[in-house]
Amino acid sequence: MKAERLSLEELEDAALETLFQRGIQLRLYFAPFVLLAVMMLLAWDPAPWRLWVVVGAVLFASVRLVTEFRRARREGIMRARLSVLMPVPATMLFVVVSSTGGVDSPIFPMLPMVTVFLSLFLRPKFGFVMASAGTLLVAVLSLVAFQGWVPTMMPEVFGGGARGSATDLLLFTRGGLVIIAMWWGAFLGFVIRRASQSALQHALDAREELLGTHTENTRALTTLVAEIAHELKNPLASVKGLAALVDRDATGKEKERLTVLRREVDRMQEILESFLNFSRPVVPLDLAPVTIAAVAEQCAALYEGVARERGVELRLDVRPEVVVRADERKVKQIVINLVQNALDVTPAGSAIDLVVGAHGRGARLSVMDRGPGVQDSEHAFEPGVTTKEKGSGLGLTVARLVARQHGGDVQLTPRDGGGTVAELTLPEAPPS
Repeated sequence: MKAERLSLEELEDAALETLFQRGIQLRLYFAPFVLLAVMMLLAWDPAPWRLWVVVGAVLFASVRLVTEFRRARREGIMRARLSVLMPVPATMLFVVVSSTGGVDSPIFPMLPMVTVFLSLFLRPKFGFVMASAGTLLVAVLSLVAFQGWVPTMMPEVFGGGARGSATDLLLFTRGGLVIIAMWWGAFLGFVIRRASQSALQHALDAREELLGTHTENTRALTTLVAEIAHELKNPLASVKGLAALVDRDATGKEKERLTVLRREVDRMQEILESFLNFSRPVVPLDLAPVTIAAVAEQCAALYEGVARERGVELRLDVRPEVVVRADERKVKQIVINLVQNALDVTPAGSAIDLVVGAHGRGARLSVMDRGPGVQDSEHAFEPGVTTKEKGSGLGLTVARLVARQHGGDVQLTPRDGGGTVAELTLPEAPPS
């Protein structure tokens, strides 16, 4: 449950980040027009107090916004910082309303909009704080206009005087309606926010449930595959043994057929072993110093006969001093898989290069073929993906799995002049 809450909070923070950036852009677009309107107001109005109030508020808000914007760009949007940054425009709005006519200001109806914004996009408490502060401001401005304490409350451009409302009833009606609208806006933002959070949380819960179901189904299927593969290994071993016994006395055509049979049995064993390696958890590593050059030489010797039969040359370029701590059996399994893949795609008359070198403090082993290459190198590592007619599509998957267990990786890249480079990288030692 904690992870789900964190996910919901992360999504909200991302939305706030986007909203903040767009808000900055909108302010940059509208700022020149607002500044022009303020300059015209100050130029046409003779009241000196209005000049000092507006200029002071503009300077304060500008410094505050620039400071917080730089911090936000440097450190990212944080809720605590945003809660300090966003009330600055609200304070500016209070000052502008007070200096452009108070309750009779044409900007006065914008107060409810701000309460909706703060309650919806920040936290509901900020909307209610804004509504409370706005209520106090409306009460004070209504009293000032009613008593006529500031004869120049209305700017000259709006007609001048202490107020614009013709009657006291109109004055207090305007103030009362704005107060109601502010509290209604704060509550509306709260309701919409809660509804959106609830919908988003339900979506996250449904996603987690779907992923959990998918994981369980995958685990059940993996277990079934492992059980089937394990059950087939024993009778297949019996078939292999009987075929070997019969092959001793066979001659001629029968011997050729038995040779094909034994080769197919060996291939079936390799496929079953791949299924088992893929389906069962990765067993712990048996770590020891491993000379990667020796592993490459052993694998090359293992496939030397097969390469010769196919008219392919196996060439070695190794550095014997490259030693890492690894599970030698598993590393050899990776290299055998890469060499076998290279042999399957390399045409006769071409060569396969095995190059061993350093990779930082670790090792790099590259198997470079002259085959047709791969179109999508990452797709080739997905289970079941293969270009072979009789392949299982698990070889590269298992190879990368084992390499990453060591803290390394297996990558496929195009080879200059055509072909593919299968590169195994291993660190000096697996991560603890």
